Amino acid sequence: MLDIQGRKYAAVTVCDVTLYDLVTKYPVMYFDTLTVTNLEGSAETTDIQGGQGNATLASISHSKSVSLEFDDAIMTMSSLAVLAGGELREGTDDNKIVMPNTELAKVAEGATIIKLSRKARKGSYVYVAELVDGILSTATRTTDPLAEETDEIDISLFYNYKDRSDIKDATFRVFYEYEFGYPTKAEELTELTVLADKFAGTYRFIGDTLLFNQFTGVNDIFQIEIPKLKLDGAFSINLNAATEAVVFAFNGKALRDDEGRMVIFRQLRQEGKSGDETYGQYDGSFKRVPAKEVTVDSIDGHLTPTGRVYPLDENYDPVSSI
Repeated sequence: MLDIQGRKYAAVTVCDVTLYDLVTKYPVMYFDTLTVTNLEGSAETTDIQGGQGNATLASISHSKSVSLEFDDAIMTMSSLAVLAGGELREGTDDNKIVMPNTELAKVAEGATIIKLSRKARKGSYVYVAELVDGILSTATRTTDPLAEETDEIDISLFYNYKDRSDIKDATFRVFYEYEFGYPTKAEELTELTVLADKFAGTYRFIGDTLLFNQFTGVNDIFQIEIPKLKLDGAFSINLNAATEAVVFAFNGKALRDDEGRMVIFRQLRQEGKSGDETYGQYDGSFKRVPAKEVTVDSIDGHLTPTGRVYPLDENYDPVSSI
């Protein structure tokens, strides 16, 4: 039975969100850096009219929908994979990831070797463009693909330089590819592929937040569950030089589950707090006079001992417990 007027609460913060797989029941993603959590419900109505004056006789509600938005201030490759409906993998020695790279390399007068910071992959081409007075020349390519993985390439291997001997303290912009396998202590490489036939999935949504209890003065636990949340898969990434962090927005729609549920709200009221969430209530002196730690029922004032009993010893620790 509903109260005519229930306890009053104020929403004070965003949700921490967990997404669960519908089939395996395993948690697949956890968000604890959200900046916005917005839950919006709507329904359509159809008016039935008739009689003299064609007055409204009834208004029937239908087509209920619940939409959800939650914005994450921090991106992870995993969260981007969930949002984009992509395929995420980590490079291994048996299944390496190819990484394009570009860097500047200098060739001193009399030298013939371009030294790269990483090893260009076997079977790939390397391209160089000479930097002259701040302008990059048209690029030239190694005549043949590399026979072996290497980070040293002789200048004579490039098509436009094989017959030249006039290189003096040249600077090149080098374009090449390298491969990365198992992670090292300093580096690991992952790759997310957004596929044309794979979309953002449907998950069980659990949002945990706090509501400020106007009566007790403390924050009570509030939980939102959406048994079936379909992410819409739309995303945008805005990379800029400003200091404001980029927000990654997730949007979804609540689907009706087999039991007709769309959203479930849960509230856990914190009993017996005195306004400071880290301390209970003490009945008696805190120092040398015996005292018991108790909780106080916010409805009828009933005292319940927690088992901690004072006075304290010389180190201000409880002497005994019950």
